[in-house]
Amino acid sequence: MLDLPPSGRSSTLPGPFRRQRKQPNPTNNEALPMPHLANQIAAILSEVQHPGEFYASGTLDMHPFQLQVEGLGPIAMPLLPVQAEQLVALAEQAPYGRGTETLVDTEVRRTWQIDAAKLQLSGRRWAGDLERVVRQVTTGLGVHGQVEAALYKLLIYDAGSFFVSHRDTEKAPGMFATLVMVLPSLYTGGELIVRHKAQEVRLDLRRDEPSEVAFAAFYADCRHEVQPIASGHRLALVYNLIRTDGGPLPQPPDHDSQREELTQQLRGWQGEPHKLVLPLEHAYTPAELGFHSLKGVDASVASLVLDAAQATDCDLHLGLVTVFEQGSAEYTGGWYGRDVDMEVGEVFEQGRYIHQWRAANGEPLELGHLDFDDDEVSPPDAFDGFEDIEPDFEEATGNEGASYERTYQCAALVLWPRAHRALVLVDAGLSVSLPYLTDLVERWRAAGAVSGDAVWQQAHGLALAIRDDWPRERWQAQNANKAGYGAALLSALSALGDASAAAEFVVERMATGAYDQADNAQLVELLGHVPAARAGELLAALVKGNARVVPEACAALLAHCVEQNLLDAEDLRPAAAALLAGLPGAPQPAAAQAVGSQPVAGAGAGAGADDGDAAEVIPQWRAAKPSQRLVADTLRALDQIDPSLAEQALARCLSDPERYPMDAILLAAALSLADSAVPMPADSASARLREAVLAHLERRIAEPLEPPADWQRPAELRCRCQYCQDLSRFLASPSESTWQLKAAQNARSHVEQRIQMDQCDLDRTTDKRGRPFTLICTKNQASYVRRVRQREQDLADRARLIRPA
Repeated sequence: MLDLPPSGRSSTLPGPFRRQRKQPNPTNNEALPMPHLANQIAAILSEVQHPGEFYASGTLDMHPFQLQVEGLGPIAMPLLPVQAEQLVALAEQAPYGRGTETLVDTEVRRTWQIDAAKLQLSGRRWAGDLERVVRQVTTGLGVHGQVEAALYKLLIYDAGSFFVSHRDTEKAPGMFATLVMVLPSLYTGGELIVRHKAQEVRLDLRRDEPSEVAFAAFYADCRHEVQPIASGHRLALVYNLIRTDGGPLPQPPDHDSQREELTQQLRGWQGEPHKLVLPLEHAYTPAELGFHSLKGVDASVASLVLDAAQATDCDLHLGLVTVFEQGSAEYTGGWYGRDVDMEVGEVFEQGRYIHQWRAANGEPLELGHLDFDDDEVSPPDAFDGFEDIEPDFEEATGNEGASYERTYQCAALVLWPRAHRALVLVDAGLSVSLPYLTDLVERWRAAGAVSGDAVWQQAHGLALAIRDDWPRERWQAQNANKAGYGAALLSALSALGDASAAAEFVVERMATGAYDQADNAQLVELLGHVPAARAGELLAALVKGNARVVPEACAALLAHCVEQNLLDAEDLRPAAAALLAGLPGAPQPAAAQAVGSQPVAGAGAGAGADDGDAAEVIPQWRAAKPSQRLVADTLRALDQIDPSLAEQALARCLSDPERYPMDAILLAAALSLADSAVPMPADSASARLREAVLAHLERRIAEPLEPPADWQRPAELRCRCQYCQDLSRFLASPSESTWQLKAAQNARSHVEQRIQMDQCDLDRTTDKRGRPFTLICTKNQASYVRRVRQREQDLADRARLIRPA
């Protein structure tokens, strides 16, 4: 992995955890307003002492050692000018990383590198000296545990060499910092500048004494640069500092007073905010993120907050915070080959969320992307510097205009009282809360399924919170149920033994649009666990509220209820009437017709209607289209519930062939009913549909079927341009078999399109000799072949419809 140059995408936000001046503490444990709580916690954490710095440097009197380079041999210390030139000739130009790219650009980085595989360091005391250096820098950085220095490369800087401000990427698992050892060499310039937030240090690693080796280490997320070399050659070994033990959090200094203050504040936390987000100082990659790998003051803060959270029954997690902004960009100059200058235009999208969750024990958590608000950040001004980050601009391409993106990422502690857990999960959205609820119910079952125990109460409280926060907009609610979330909630409530809460969800949410066919299996189970009269009411309300939008799902649900003998016909009749009223093509109120809309189905428009209920008017484009399954399930259910309703449904289908085409819908529905294991009474609407379809098939089978006697073919083209009129005359000719059109490409393409759209009996090729090309059309028997295939299908369908039951 390579060093990263400056980029807006990876910019460090100034002060993501600004220390606040301590404010007076409240004298009791009253519930705290959010701004006060956020500032109090920020003030307490600002007093946490830093166990180390963002960098460490020093000088070591080295024992004699030897550096050998493959292809060159031993290197003299101090470095000789002639060997410096030989090293440059042997080395390769050092690249840098930008996103996933590896680039060489001497405007960004001018230096030479030799890979560690070509280096050999030896000497009786070399290993011990290196260990001393590592121990010294890890102490200075405030890192505890086992740390290994892995040689990365040898860098050679000649006169004019430099590296602009950049950040190192994680080059190996467990890497947290970079160690630079400048070997004895004669040069001027080349200062190392290291920056972290608002802090900056300038390190001169030149040493006049030949036995001295200067070194510096800094956390990998620090921005750093090497100033240009004025003269001579700078020779440096670069090591990756890697934590190898995966040990516990570094032990912070004694913070008993701060721990007690923080514990007191958390005990007084009631009501809003549901959670607090505490941004950390250092940057971490997703691979490195974990409580055990926190650096410096972050480790101390995390340890302190974890102690207070455990003492106050709070949940504490670690995550990555992403803040983003996207929009249009405007050109401000630099046209015609010059560098293009752009500035931020209109903002299209912006937001911030937490992801890449980690528990205190290091395990990853599936909490998805959790948004947060301004009043949930401590300190409140943690992200005030976001707009100062340089954006990434993209020039206009194709149909896409110029755009920009500004992104910042940092690690954060996320804290909430366990009493708020359900609210936090609900805030995260159904994609997070429902899987968590399902897992919680499974854990409750595995533990013995004791109603009312602690896990049951947690699961039940979360289920009720999810129910009460279900999306209100019809399209959002329906999408949620289409994704299976409604079925998951019903399943959880049923498993927890709360059929009453599940029924309330049906009436208040599902009957007003939060319904999809994916819910039917759980609905059938629920209806079987409530009294019959109540089940009939729930079913009628559900169908009444959804039949106009999802009639196929409603028909399938009603058919399931009939198939399983869930309710008697009397209890099912109101739902059956509501389904009939919601079928495509049902009579609409005059007001709805006037505005091009129709009502959401209720029992208020059709047989068995309750005229006192007003129907919600929806746009016509949202009204459902008929399908063969809708027709089949409707007749299958209504035949058993109320034959008169089934007859009305069939009459509507047969009288509206444009909406219910015979071949595409009614034939398929009749075949589905004929294939059903349920007998079809001779006087049922299903039987009459079969008779109507059979009559249609018989008429088509009786039509003559002969191959063409000559070259005349159907010549009905809907276009009347000159080319198409010539083509029509050719098709009507009984003696011509081939027609040629020598014309420009747009004319040939138009004719070919019309041939395809009107299904002309023609094969087409293009003769590309000469200009313009020639379209050659040759007559075939495609219409006759289609009719032969249709006859075969008609005979097969007729056999399926008339076979004995």
